[in-house]
Amino acid sequence: MAPISVSFARTDPPIGVVALSGEQDAYSAPRLENELWALLDEGVGVVVDLAGTTFLDSQSLSILLSARHRAQRDSLGFTLVLPREPYTQVHRILDVTGLIRTFAVHPALAPALAAARAGDNGGRARAA
Repeated sequence: MAPISVSFARTDPPIGVVALSGEQDAYSAPRLENELWALLDEGVGVVVDLAGTTFLDSQSLSILLSARHRAQRDSLGFTLVLPREPYTQVHRILDVTGLIRTFAVHPALAPALAAARAGDNGGRARAA
């Protein structure tokens, strides 16, 4: 499986789903940034699915944070999918940095899509 895949949930409004798998590091960061910016440039809200992500480095985390800020500025939804279990390195980096409270984090895709469609882009703690 590719480390990054992009799909669309085409119900109104359409939402881009960026699914990350495996390790996200300096090698995959430029593609992540390109995919997120392409969606945001089109005025499309974004869900980043981290369910299959085993590692998220600081560069990738910075890209996610920048994209969230951009979505907020443009009044677009930007949410993360991060299942509650198992507790992974991704949970740990979000907890240690305090960014878990910055992102709109949901345990499954359906609530993340609904929140992104409603324009949620974070800033409040979620059940993750």
